[in-house]
Amino acid sequence: MKNFIISLSLLTVSGLTFGQQAPQFTQFMQTGTLFNPALTGINSNPDFKIGYRKQWVGLPNSPSTLFASGSVKFGSDVPLTTVSLPVRGRLSSQFQTGNQGAEVKPSKFRHALGAFLIADQTSPTALNIGNLSYALHIALNSKWNLSVGAGLSISQTSLNRDKLNVDVKDDAGIGTGLNSKINPDLNAGAFLSSKTFFLGYSANYLLMNDIYSLSDKSTLVGKQKAHHYGVIGFKVDLSENWNLSPAAMVKYVDGSPVSTDVYARFNYKDVLWFGPSFRNQDAFSGFLGVYLSNLLSVSYAYDYNYSSINTASNGSHEVILGLRLIKNNVKTPRPSMW
Repeated sequence: MKNFIISLSLLTVSGLTFGQQAPQFTQFMQTGTLFNPALTGINSNPDFKIGYRKQWVGLPNSPSTLFASGSVKFGSDVPLTTVSLPVRGRLSSQFQTGNQGAEVKPSKFRHALGAFLIADQTSPTALNIGNLSYALHIALNSKWNLSVGAGLSISQTSLNRDKLNVDVKDDAGIGTGLNSKINPDLNAGAFLSSKTFFLGYSANYLLMNDIYSLSDKSTLVGKQKAHHYGVIGFKVDLSENWNLSPAAMVKYVDGSPVSTDVYARFNYKDVLWFGPSFRNQDAFSGFLGVYLSNLLSVSYAYDYNYSSINTASNGSHEVILGLRLIKNNVKTPRPSMW
């Protein structure tokens, strides 16, 4: 019974945290690097974000998630051209050297590095994640870009047994104090985009680590499963000052129902944005954001749960602060799709 209680606590984190393990945010394209490493460096300038989400306000010990992320694209555009080696001697006349022959249109690529930290609390359990990611950005032509990325993460799952609500106080089978488990993991993804369209896929928790009871660290209680994410979106100009950017995310874990998030983001002069959002079998949402300056942005989202949990929950709140580093007097377009 004691192992069952602790196992249930840990599995509850794993189940609830389909969003928490790779966090579920209403403004999912603003937190893209948390679920798809190919989005590392997607903006031209160094990009940093910090965010906080309080889920199911009013429900005791409901999840709260704090994250910080950053990414930077570096290096000059490098053309991918054909390479020929000089050949000397009697065979030299049979080979072309230098840059002779048909001209090849260069493709350009750049590298990007990123990192994020996540602190998720669902008392008596907690989950902390640190991740480093790399992405290669390839300019396929003047309109289309492809990026591929991979990430390495370290996660710590912990259980504060002093906060467990059990029938027998100071039960020796449960013990007291804090127990934790550390696991490495991998994620990978790809992202195709233009100025008016994007399409992406990623998979997280590729190592599919075993989950052990935190009471004795030897009882196997479950196995982590890979999380799959697909995103798609496009941009439509409505007028000189207004545009619309609808987007959708599909999330899938083997053995769990498919979850779909859909939103419509209205942008005014790429300074102000707002819109509705919908998550199937869960919540209706609304969000609002603004660029306070060329460097700083802030956005807020509220979720109203229409599922059965709304009898105990007053909804969820989410705030994200964004910072991008740009050179003085340099005009850089503000992203209007992510």
